[in-house]
Amino acid sequence: MSELRTWPTSYGPIVQRKIYANLFTEIIRQNKCVLCAACMAVCPTNAIVILGETPRLTGVCIKCGYCYYACPSTTDETFSGFSEELSRVETRVFGVEREEVFGVYRKIIVVKEVEDPLATVEEGVIRRLMMFGLDKGYFDVVGFPGYGEPVTKYMLMPPRGKWEAAASIARSSEELSRVRLKPLTPGLTYNSVRGAFEELIGGFFYGVDPLRVAVFGPPQHIRSVWRMRFSWSEHKKLSKTIVFTASYFYRPVYAYKDLKTLLANKGVNLDMVEDWVFHPDGIEFIVDGNSVKFSYSELDSAIYKGFRTIFDPTGEFADISVGLLNNVDGVVIIARSEEGVKLLDEAIGDGVLEPVDFDLDVVLDGLRGLYGGG
Repeated sequence: MSELRTWPTSYGPIVQRKIYANLFTEIIRQNKCVLCAACMAVCPTNAIVILGETPRLTGVCIKCGYCYYACPSTTDETFSGFSEELSRVETRVFGVEREEVFGVYRKIIVVKEVEDPLATVEEGVIRRLMMFGLDKGYFDVVGFPGYGEPVTKYMLMPPRGKWEAAASIARSSEELSRVRLKPLTPGLTYNSVRGAFEELIGGFFYGVDPLRVAVFGPPQHIRSVWRMRFSWSEHKKLSKTIVFTASYFYRPVYAYKDLKTLLANKGVNLDMVEDWVFHPDGIEFIVDGNSVKFSYSELDSAIYKGFRTIFDPTGEFADISVGLLNNVDGVVIIARSEEGVKLLDEAIGDGVLEPVDFDLDVVLDGLRGLYGGG
């Protein structure tokens, strides 16, 4: 971390802030960007646009530094990173420190899989929980990366590929139930929050009634919420809007152009793909009614590079994390926060999810195994 300059004044010292130029040099150029779009979402002048699956400065930068201090991969004079100060970070996030390698947990439960052809197994469970939260009035809107109507549809944005995931929102459980999920690409998660503000509040500014947004997405993206809250500005307009987060256990996320090129070299046109299924050992693509399966090792070179820089197999900073484990029959749910426990208990009590018997020691060993232990 480079030394920041400090200027003494009669009001106290003024510390130099890092800006987009630093974000570009330290993160984007170094292939550490996870394409969460937090930088784009917090920019007060809308100067940042995603071009070629990369944040680009296309407007007037006022050098506020908001973008830098919203990125989950940056550090600064007060925040040295998620992995270097876990006790302080997790105490601020959850009120307690972790006792396990997979992070803080207040409750672990296993439930039956939910039949959901438009989602992965994990997302099917998360969708049920989010629909329940909307019906109960715990949040007003759900933001997610997927294939619903993108929040940027009516903004000046470059065209996306057919299966390039976009940030979307759902305002009711019925609306959320129809959305196609299981994104192949990062999906710009935090544009969903910005879009919810623009569409539902009518302005991205202080002095309006608070909007309560639940967000779900990959583990790397969930960290952006806390990075924003830890920053000197706190990014209150965005971070305080988010009242609940959910994530899923690790699965690969791809750079669209790289994936399209890789598949084309193997005789598959990504634009002609009708559906796909994530399996434990690879992805099965459906083209013209035929099934073509690729192992994860065959697709490895197309993984979005920034996702390799953050090791988080279980969504360690989400209120609820959902995933599958070897030797566990069902879907594992980790409730890390009090809010997560409350939503999970009520959803099970109302029959939204069906719990199954499980051996906690087996689950704990499986979770440790994701980190190389157990």
